[in-house]
Amino acid sequence: MWQHRSLLLVLLAAASVVPFFLGSYWIYLVDLFLINAIVAVGLNLLTGNAGQISLCHSSFMAIGAYTTAVLSTRYGVPFWLTLPIAITVAAGTGALLGFPARRLSDIYLGLATFGFLQIVQIAIEELADLTGGVRGINIAKPSFFGIPLASDHSMFYFVLIVMVVMIWIATNLMRSRYGRAFNAIRQSPYAAQALGIPVERIKLIAFSLSAVYAAVGGSLLAALVGFIDPLEFNVVATLRHITFIVVGGLGSIAGSVIGALVLTALPELLRGAKEYMEVIYACILLAFLLFMPKGLIVGLQIVREAAKRLIPSRGRPSPAPPLD
Repeated sequence: MWQHRSLLLVLLAAASVVPFFLGSYWIYLVDLFLINAIVAVGLNLLTGNAGQISLCHSSFMAIGAYTTAVLSTRYGVPFWLTLPIAITVAAGTGALLGFPARRLSDIYLGLATFGFLQIVQIAIEELADLTGGVRGINIAKPSFFGIPLASDHSMFYFVLIVMVVMIWIATNLMRSRYGRAFNAIRQSPYAAQALGIPVERIKLIAFSLSAVYAAVGGSLLAALVGFIDPLEFNVVATLRHITFIVVGGLGSIAGSVIGALVLTALPELLRGAKEYMEVIYACILLAFLLFMPKGLIVGLQIVREAAKRLIPSRGRPSPAPPLD
């Protein structure tokens, strides 16, 4: 768990310096990374830990974003109230999807979740009077309990706090019996059931929890950008989320954050190849699946183990010199 503590400390330290050393655009990119990290953590809980394939993670993100946008724009509901409503709607929708999908696995589960993604896309486009359809919908700058989040600094701190809370929840969840049940189901559903773990109920919890994380990310994205449209939540977005967790490391919360950081920064480093980004993401995903399936988090673990061997621990006696 050393990775989780280190990440939290780094993020909290960044809160005191980032807004004062970066311009508006770079603060926006950091906000985007924090939101991507929340979304990636939620998907990793479902896929990396519980072993359930999902090709509709961006759909739950869309549910969170459009719930916030419609309630705040059409009905004047304050942002601090739209966020828990979005979480509730996404959790309920995740449970509705997870209920029939709990009996599916592998390619059949992937196809079912992909079908749900298409349904959400069609619903957004067809309900144009409510969602804005393909034209999208504008969102006013939000406030949280009367505190405006219009400035770069206030939005940054708000997103950072939400992200730290979500990581803290995920970390404690994985230490609990539910986290152990997730990992047991991933390794062998039949063995988990033989041990008395309610496999179908745990799968349902995993779907709902993943949907909540995606909805939080979607709501924050809507508040940050101020405009959303269906293209933000299509199948390409879902594949990008999958790339986050594969690059960072499946089953690792710290890996989710690392993958989100690397792949949020990548478009800026390859700005000249923007029209080829989808191909680049696909190549990265394929390369990691083939040659580094455990992700970048393994590299950190190797460095840590090497440091343990090279740097003797305090209080541990040094090895005696060899006898002549």
